[in-house]
Amino acid sequence: MTIASAALRTYTVTSAGGRQVEVTCDEGTATALVALLEPFGTMQPADDRGTPRPRPRVLDLSTPPAGADWQRVAYGSRYEPDRVLWVQPAERTVALCGGPSEWRTQQLLRCVRNLLRWEHFADGELFLHGGMVDIDGRGIAFVGRKRSGKTSSIISALLHGGADFVSNDDLVVTGSGGRGELRGLGFPRSINVRTDSLLALAAERPELYGLLKEAGHPANAFPGTHHTTEPQISYGSGMTAPSRTWVRCRELADATGRRLVASGRLHAVVFPAFLDTAARPDVRRLSHEEAGRLLAENTEEAALKYDPFLAPWYPATQAHRRAVITKELLRSVPCYRLTQHMRHLPAATSALVAAVLD
Repeated sequence: MTIASAALRTYTVTSAGGRQVEVTCDEGTATALVALLEPFGTMQPADDRGTPRPRPRVLDLSTPPAGADWQRVAYGSRYEPDRVLWVQPAERTVALCGGPSEWRTQQLLRCVRNLLRWEHFADGELFLHGGMVDIDGRGIAFVGRKRSGKTSSIISALLHGGADFVSNDDLVVTGSGGRGELRGLGFPRSINVRTDSLLALAAERPELYGLLKEAGHPANAFPGTHHTTEPQISYGSGMTAPSRTWVRCRELADATGRRLVASGRLHAVVFPAFLDTAARPDVRRLSHEEAGRLLAENTEEAALKYDPFLAPWYPATQAHRRAVITKELLRSVPCYRLTQHMRHLPAATSALVAAVLD
């Protein structure tokens, strides 16, 4: 398909794991997208020489594309404007249409990220419901379902464990599949932080209070249910905030004084759990059987649950390689259960670092 506007240019976005997606947009949008991608991806003018297969594409257009092969899809949300896309399955192409805006850039980033994740999934990499930090070249993954304490544990590791940030909720584990090194990859996905967790951590790091008012994700200002119907949380001198806040990776790194790291060698996997009765944190090494069960419960069966039209674009996903990576993880990477209390996160981080890294 020919792009008519001379103001548009095609770029290649490459993930930290080497997968690629093409993006066609104007220069200003490209500049904004680069800032949101770094360091998890790079963006360069496209060069098709030597491309082994057609890359999936994202187009940023002023008007909807013409042709019977284009399909319109739309998704609603309680926390953001409706998301309207045009898709061309035969060419593995997604188009966003309309004028430039903060939301347009956010949606463009999301389309790019979603396609990159499917590219990784198609190559048989292991997707876990969890995130990762890196401490002196050793990656600690925090894996578990919602409200298990993953995000709180990650932020506490940044504040109290000298960790750098890799990922929060979209960890990809890759490796040679034999007895080689396993690595965790991060993606440029915003962090949905529970406000009560943020306030608990801000008691020791006041810079975190600023995220409640200054975090730049457009969802924070959107009049969704997080502002209109969900309970508001009071803090400080008469201030209130929604029960959740969307924070960019770069904003979290700046507020905690740590770095963003695109990937890291996987050194340990931790399954956190909050217990109100936990007087002191407990770190316990899991047996092979326990670790295998928890890992299976938190292994994703697809690249992502959003944009379901993408799944048919990737009919073959090398499940055998995922099985080999899982087996290697259970063989070579120690797994732990971390039991902690929200009010004692610094102590929990100290206990974890001592158990995992010593």
